[in-house]
Amino acid sequence: MKYVLKQILQIMKKHTAALIVMLGACMLCMIESFFHPLVVQKLTDSGLVQKNYKAICTYAYILIVLIIAVQALESLQDWLLLKIRNDVLHKLHVQAFQKVLRLKMDQFTKQNSTEIINQLNMDIESAGMLLDKGILYMFTYTLRIISGFIGLFYINWKMAFCILACIPVKFLLLQILSRKKEHFFQDYIKRNQSFYAWMSDRITGIREVKLQNRYETEEQYFSWYKKELLHQQQKISFLDICNMTVETGIQGIMTSIYYLLGGFFVCNGSMSMGSVLAFISYSGNVTGPISMLMNIKMIIAQIRPSFRRLEEFWRLEIEPQKGKTLQQEFHSLELCKVCFGYDGKCVLRDVSMKLYRGQKIAIIGENGSGKSTLIQILLRFFQPDSGKIFINGQEAEDIVLTEYRSLFSVVSQFPYLFQETIRKNLDYENKYREEELKAVFSVVGMEELLTHFPDGLDTIVGVNSTNLSGGEKQKLAFLRALLHPAPIFIFDECTSNLDRESEEWFFTKGLEMLGDRLVILITHQLQYTKKCDKIYEIKNGRI
Repeated sequence: MKYVLKQILQIMKKHTAALIVMLGACMLCMIESFFHPLVVQKLTDSGLVQKNYKAICTYAYILIVLIIAVQALESLQDWLLLKIRNDVLHKLHVQAFQKVLRLKMDQFTKQNSTEIINQLNMDIESAGMLLDKGILYMFTYTLRIISGFIGLFYINWKMAFCILACIPVKFLLLQILSRKKEHFFQDYIKRNQSFYAWMSDRITGIREVKLQNRYETEEQYFSWYKKELLHQQQKISFLDICNMTVETGIQGIMTSIYYLLGGFFVCNGSMSMGSVLAFISYSGNVTGPISMLMNIKMIIAQIRPSFRRLEEFWRLEIEPQKGKTLQQEFHSLELCKVCFGYDGKCVLRDVSMKLYRGQKIAIIGENGSGKSTLIQILLRFFQPDSGKIFINGQEAEDIVLTEYRSLFSVVSQFPYLFQETIRKNLDYENKYREEELKAVFSVVGMEELLTHFPDGLDTIVGVNSTNLSGGEKQKLAFLRALLHPAPIFIFDECTSNLDRESEEWFFTKGLEMLGDRLVILITHQLQYTKKCDKIYEIKNGRI
């Protein structure tokens, strides 16, 4: 929990002034909690018992002023706390998203996106419970308990010991309940994570569910998962009910004892009616805050599992963020004895090649030969087990990652388009005017493609690009690469969904448009590799 707590405290530093105001308000509320019962005592003994209406009015007005002042102070505290809490949650969410964007790619093969998002949201919201009123006001509660005990012993020390005797009983019961709650909540988090992973998998594979008529099977699984989750929630909620029942029961019993003892002392003349009421009021200042402090253990029991997962998340390895800048304009890319494998299987062995700006290079090989893996290594998504990559003779690992990746424009076999407009997908940096974007369609001879979209550039791509055909996606991906040119273009089976005419245009005029850039083609269309300067074949992991 230390790292997450450190983050929260770091964010709260800028709210120092607000925290000081809250502290001052706490002190004033504590002073009020001490004098309030004394005013009640005076109102009862000097007003009600003596039938002195003037005294009743005076002390009643004082009570009204105290109550209004306290409510105003507490409202101010709540407003400031809410502001601080929202800022802390916002910063934690932003930091978590920044971390997600920079995680190594292999992390996304272990968990799907829905699972990661749900887990982070749940854990950060749980962390926000640390800034709930109950926990942040511990200082106030401590002050109230102290002032309450002073008041209790001031009025009747014998009755005060009755409260002291009940506290250990309450603490023991709460200890048992909090342990159970932590266990149940930890189990709930695991089940919830498993459910969302399953759910995401089924929605992603909805086509297969329909094709295989798996409706009843999946509905049964869903029902079972949901039933287990609700049952776990029910157990957690029941513990909260038990806690409330125990607390209310003990409070009721204690109040009854106060009246019994108070009545005894009133009857023998050692206490007044006002003193009894003041004692009961002071007891509320003690037992209420003590209950809140004890309930913090219940809250901690609930958030501790989330804190553990957040700690694990922050420890996940990210891509390197530091490095040197590229010392000169790109002119060469070299792979030197690159080896890579996973799960005990060697995919690439001693791969070496030297490529220069202006060349067109084809990489061929059977499916599974390692062509796409080689591209992943070039883009630094995978780290080679041995060997080096050099840019202009400078080691790739030493170059700042963002600058290194800006050297590449990539069009893959299955390009991903975001659920935004075509305009946003093509021009995500808002660099081009509408006329310029439309002009690009004309330059590459794709004016007709633009007419396919009902709202032109403002057509929504849709979930998983459902509003586009496979060929349209690949054409838009090619246009996107042209609009954000880089010295190295990588085309990974990027014509697999194009018609013959569009494919021929790409391998002739399309590649000519790239000028002196280094072009790396991964293709099975061997007839189009004749114009390439070099053809590398990967066979059994070797070049």
